[in-house]
Amino acid sequence: MSYRVGRGGMLEGLDEALVGMSAGDDKVFVSQLVGGDLVGQDVEVQVKASQVQEQELPEVDDEFAQMASEFDTAEELTADVRTRLGNGKRLEQAAAARDAVLEKLLDQVEVPLPDAVVADELTERRRSIEQQLAFAGITLEKYLEDEGQTQEEFEADLERRVRDAVAAQFVLDKVANEMELGVDQAELTDHMVRRAQQSGQDPQEFANHMFEHNHIPELVAEIRRGKALAQIVESATVTDASGNVVDLKNLRPDGTVGDPAEETETTEDSDATEEPAQA
Repeated sequence: MSYRVGRGGMLEGLDEALVGMSAGDDKVFVSQLVGGDLVGQDVEVQVKASQVQEQELPEVDDEFAQMASEFDTAEELTADVRTRLGNGKRLEQAAAARDAVLEKLLDQVEVPLPDAVVADELTERRRSIEQQLAFAGITLEKYLEDEGQTQEEFEADLERRVRDAVAAQFVLDKVANEMELGVDQAELTDHMVRRAQQSGQDPQEFANHMFEHNHIPELVAEIRRGKALAQIVESATVTDASGNVVDLKNLRPDGTVGDPAEETETTEDSDATEEPAQA
C-alpha cells in the first residue's frame, strides 16, 4: 500500500520505523494492535519498503511568495505566516484559559441541578452524538470499540459532562444577571454569523431558521454567558505552563492584542450609545 510518512493513523511506531529506509529495506518494530484477538498487546510488525518517493517542496523565495500570495518578498510572506500562527496560538491559549477558569469556578461552588433539566440535556446530547455518528457511517458500538470504552463508561462520562455544562449555565446566568449584562444587535448578528460559519451554513439562512423557530432567546443567553465568562477570566490570574501570566484582557476575536487605552475608549463609547436588546 501507499503511505506517506507523517500522515499517522496506521500503526503506532510505523513512522519512526520508515524514516531512513530505502527501497528493498525491511524492518521489524513493536506496536500494539487496536482490534482483533490481540488488541492492546505488544506485537512485532515487519514492514518492507518496496518503493520510495520523495516530495520536493519549492524554494521559499521572492518568486514563490509572489506566486502563492499577495506579498512581493519571502520575508513579507514569512512574517505574515508567523503573525497568523501567533494569533491562532493566542486564541487556543485563551480558550484553554477560559476552560481552566470555569473548571476552577465550578469546583468552588455547589449548584443544585434539577433532575428534569439534566435528563432533557442528556437526551439531547445522546441524540446529537447518534446523529453525528450516523452521518459518518459509524455505529455507537463501533465508536465505543474504537475509543476503548464500555457502554457504562460512555454513559457515565456523558452524564458528567452534561452536569458540568448545566452547572456552568446556571453559574454564568447568575453572574450575567448580577452584572446586568445585555446584548446589542451587533453582538447578536456577529454571533449568528460565527455559528453559521462553524456549521457550514449560509449566514442569512441560519438567521432565518433561528428567527422562524424562536431560537433567538437561546442565542442571546449564549452571548450573555460568554460575556460573563470573559469578565470572570479577566479578573482571574492565569499562567501558562512556564508560569508566565497570560494577559487576556485586550485580546481581540482575531487573536491580535488591542491597545488598553483603545479598548477602554471603545467600551465607553459603546456604553454611551448602545442599549441592550431584550430577548
